[in-house]
Amino acid sequence: MDHPESRYVEAAGINHHYLDWGNPEVHPLLMLHGTSHCAQVWNRFARTLSADFHVMCFDHRGHGDSDAPGFAYTFDQLGLDLVEIIRRLGLDRVYILAHSSGGFASIIADSLQPGSIGRAVLVETRMTRRTQGSVGQERVDRTREKRSVWESRDSLYQSYRSRSAFASWEEGIFRDFIDGCVKVLEDGRVELKCSPEVEAAYYQSRDSLNLFKYMDGLQGQYLLLLGDYPGGQAPGSEGVQQFQKLAAGTRVKAMGQGTHFLPMEYPDLVLGEAREFFLQHKD
Repeated sequence: MDHPESRYVEAAGINHHYLDWGNPEVHPLLMLHGTSHCAQVWNRFARTLSADFHVMCFDHRGHGDSDAPGFAYTFDQLGLDLVEIIRRLGLDRVYILAHSSGGFASIIADSLQPGSIGRAVLVETRMTRRTQGSVGQERVDRTREKRSVWESRDSLYQSYRSRSAFASWEEGIFRDFIDGCVKVLEDGRVELKCSPEVEAAYYQSRDSLNLFKYMDGLQGQYLLLLGDYPGGQAPGSEGVQQFQKLAAGTRVKAMGQGTHFLPMEYPDLVLGEAREFFLQHKD
């Protein structure tokens, strides 16, 4: 399927937007983006995986075209949202492909509603018991000061493309990010759909997140893919080892390249790992 259908589901009191790529007769595969991103960053993955799965790419609350209610911008809430989305759509044992904080939502949902997650590929999800001070108020404040309105998509493209966080992204995925993560204003300017205030609120909430309290009794099968960069996780990292201990059958693979934005830098590499994991264990 080349083009998805834009849909909404009401869950946890708000409307959640998602891109529906496929055939509801096959197994559901949900894709979850990281903080400040949007459903469109998964377009390249969805086009391929929709041949075998019912692919649905979601915008988190406060992101993309989902509602921004002005409250509850926490990673714990993302897990609650995901539980309710799965329930409202009548799904069971869904597959998940998640980047970064999208993995938080997956683990939390699995814990809160055992059996809701069948298999999940988590890419660069930080496994941590508590991150007090890890984000830092300076980063939160800096995020709040981000520019949110630009003269055009092209001006936003030119500014972001040269930044270190985006410079290594594959061109098509970067353009999908620029196209999907902004809205056009009446005067022709464009505005980030995830406001700096919302993004900062998520970062601030991370300091109180204890992901490991959700890991006892996880029923999903997990594959954790890791990039290779200073400050990143490795298979021997304490949090990663604890995740493997608590989530039975978890596999961890160091990809030997890439940064925290591994799916955007090496999409074919990540896609190959995910597709193999899902198809080898297809229910």
